[in-house]
Amino acid sequence: MSLIRVDRYEMTEWLKRPERAEADLNTALAGFSSSADGGVASDKIALIVRIALESAQLASNAVSGICEISHRAIDDQHLTDDEIKESLDNFTNKVFSK
Repeated sequence: MSLIRVDRYEMTEWLKRPERAEADLNTALAGFSSSADGGVASDKIALIVRIALESAQLASNAVSGICEISHRAIDDQHLTDDEIKESLDNFTNKVFSK
């Protein structure tokens, strides 16, 4: 049988780096305009800028989601047996049995 040990403080510290990167990316994205004036090529430049900004926002959202899941997984590693049983019992209530 394997034993997995999670140090909550160490994992929380480890997650701070991607969380800072995600916050910095969102700050940078807030400063960009999705429109551009490039004369004849302005429609293509605007499209490229918009696609780049949307892609960067998707990357930021992915990092944010992964960090949130990681925090929840770390917290769940420290649940007691009663807390785990209670959370599993939530799936047996009347809302889920319909």
